[in-house]
Amino acid sequence: CAAITTQPRSHRQGPLHQQSAAQVHYWAQAPDGLLGMAHETNWNDIMPSEQTTVAIVGGGISGLTAARELARAGRRVQLFDKGRGVSGRSSTRYAAEGAHFDHGAQYFTVRSDRFRIEVDEWLASGVAAEWRPRLVSIDGAGQPSQRILSSEPPARYVGTPGMNAIAKRLADQAREAGAEITPAVRVASLKRNEGRWALSDKQGTVLCESDLVLVTAPGPQAAELLAASPAMANAARSAEMTGCWTAMVAFRDPIAASFDAAFINDTPEASPLAWAARNSSKPSRPCVETSGECWVLHASAEWSEANLRLDPNEAARHLTEAFFKLGVSSGEPNQQHGHLWRYAIPQEPLKETHIEEERLGLYACGDWCGGPRVEGALLSGLSAAEAITQR
Repeated sequence: CAAITTQPRSHRQGPLHQQSAAQVHYWAQAPDGLLGMAHETNWNDIMPSEQTTVAIVGGGISGLTAARELARAGRRVQLFDKGRGVSGRSSTRYAAEGAHFDHGAQYFTVRSDRFRIEVDEWLASGVAAEWRPRLVSIDGAGQPSQRILSSEPPARYVGTPGMNAIAKRLADQAREAGAEITPAVRVASLKRNEGRWALSDKQGTVLCESDLVLVTAPGPQAAELLAASPAMANAARSAEMTGCWTAMVAFRDPIAASFDAAFINDTPEASPLAWAARNSSKPSRPCVETSGECWVLHASAEWSEANLRLDPNEAARHLTEAFFKLGVSSGEPNQQHGHLWRYAIPQEPLKETHIEEERLGLYACGDWCGGPRVEGALLSGLSAAEAITQR
């Protein structure tokens, strides 16, 4: 999600745009109509005469959104995710002594009317709240100068009590509509035989068979699963995604800092950091007095890509040392964890909100389609679901 550490970039046209001979389709408009009014429909009344089965690979925002919409539209949905729980990069790490870290996407904003519908529902149900941090931009970490951004739009929102609350809400809605969600399972291959798909794990065990498949993994990983459609695989592969090292640091005593969140703009040689956030400043987080003060530090894409092989503890140490150079008070961390998001940020997302090869019943979506950010991921899931329901 782009809210991890970077500002959105301009989009480029995907390489599949001219490949009409392969009958790969593109959807560049935000979905509306039936799916746009999903919250007003009695989904138990919608059931096709022959129930289409759809397998979804990936339990991030895109996959869960698509699962919910397809189940509500009467499709039989099976979703697989390799993680212990759903959420993808909108994750929350629960550590010792009650510490919480939103170590993936940091917040989300609203740019479209369709996404506003979702966010308003999240706010009403208590799984999201507005976050009003003292936000600054720091130029030159060696001799930092700060520019205050707190009063600048747009409004920033977070999941409550953690960023993973959004994914949990989507998963609950998908299950209520009849979708089956299976965590801790990695889909290693897709094979098509006699008009149906077989999904298998790395041991070759068939996990399920389905009429249609929707792949929502990050572009480089999706490309491996999309081998049956060279055009789709090439498109997914072209959506370059960079890694992001994350440090999760907890202190028993509050850190004296003039900000709650900061964009750090410097060269990788001068500072590895691109983002720092006082996780404890977000609404509904654990009390500092009982759980300590928690900070999340994100490295820049350039520094992360140059240091992919670092030990997680070593990466966390580098980021923490850089944090203390931002003009904050030094302190001894009582917890320090490192995590590498290997495919964190789509640098140049495809212009299309999803891609498909209809004759194969193969679809793909994610924040690498149509635009990054939590909003881009959700709208991409809606776009793919709408295409499937309109087959």
